[in-house]
Amino acid sequence: MTAITIDTTGRLEIPLEIRQQLGITIAQSLSLEVVNGCIVLQPLRQEPQIRRQGTALVVETSPLGNLDSFYSS
Repeated sequence: MTAITIDTTGRLEIPLEIRQQLGITIAQSLSLEVVNGCIVLQPLRQEPQIRRQGTALVVETSPLGNLDSFYSS
């Protein structure tokens, strides 16, 4: 368990290690809900960006986690 503190304006800082584990980037939107008295934050899926590169279409999306956490499960 990781302990964090809420500042005077109600903000909290998610530690870097946890942000990296979940693939959360700066300014990314999260959903927040209360479930059984607990706060649950989840990264929102961001719309993929599609661009043409030569004759190919390239789809860019933000990660939802990383391979290290996937393979260690």
